[in-house]
Amino acid sequence: MSTSSSPEPEITMQTPSLPPLYFKNRGASAKSTISPVQELSLQTLPPELLHRCLTRYSDWGDLAKLACVQPSWKNLVRDAAESGGRDAMWELSMCLLHGHDGKEDSEDSVEESSEEPTATASENDDIQQQEQLAATQIAKRNNHRSRNNRGLQKNEPLAVQYLTQLSGIQIDPSQFHHATSIEKDEPAVFPRDFHKHKLQLLTRDYSPDEASLVQLSHCHLHGIGVPSPNASLAIHYLEAAYHLAQSIQSAHSLALMYEYPQHSNHLVPTEIYAAFEWFKAAAEGGHVPSMAELALCYELGCGVVQSDEASLDWYMKAAQAGHGGAHFSVGEAY
Repeated sequence: MSTSSSPEPEITMQTPSLPPLYFKNRGASAKSTISPVQELSLQTLPPELLHRCLTRYSDWGDLAKLACVQPSWKNLVRDAAESGGRDAMWELSMCLLHGHDGKEDSEDSVEESSEEPTATASENDDIQQQEQLAATQIAKRNNHRSRNNRGLQKNEPLAVQYLTQLSGIQIDPSQFHHATSIEKDEPAVFPRDFHKHKLQLLTRDYSPDEASLVQLSHCHLHGIGVPSPNASLAIHYLEAAYHLAQSIQSAHSLALMYEYPQHSNHLVPTEIYAAFEWFKAAAEGGHVPSMAELALCYELGCGVVQSDEASLDWYMKAAQAGHGGAHFSVGEAY
């Protein structure tokens, strides 16, 4: 009954924003790469108009190019992310994490080229089938454009930096095991074991960001944008999301990591007692898949004393919440 614990971030299509007077007193400098005529034009333009011309229709990739024009504009991308608030910084992080590096273009072209003969190979092909194939190829191209049309090269380490800033907390890696995987004799983490002292708050009035903490956990688990995978850090980011951002999805993800090796990148040894406790925490918080998993734990006596009564109770709760597999289990019980 396991479900994937990997985050599936969505990239919203918004234009980056900057304050209207951002370009005031940011004229060309002596080290600028633009010509004297262009420099004069920039100096004579009102900052509001310059702002409108340069940023109204600019995407992240355009701002990255403008940042190379002169030193006073070098922080354009970062300033736009901070000016746009949480959504802008999240969007920029996702663009850098999954950025445009040409690989997806080549993959799509290979897929399309392999499918093209199918549409024209036989004169007896049904016209409706050919039209359906063409529509599928168009939808695939449109999907590719929608997920990767921001003009930024992939930069995973920089994405991790932005995600850390957005998360509101910093976890000191020196406080945790440096090995990639967790040894079998290391104690598992339970919901009651959160060590808040291992966190460094980035601001006093911080607001932990659930999505960023979950994504940072995924990055550390798979070694994305960091020197190497670190399962201990990945677990602690999910812990922080659960305790500080009330993320029941993080509790479910932790349970999956302890129950099913594939969900921990095979870096965390199976620990059925920790899995049970995290499934229970998530289920009590209203997470439907965890309700079904918790029922299964009671049914099999996995991490807890076997109980048909408790198992049926949680199966019924999951079924009432719309879990299909739980409906079947309730029917079996009767």
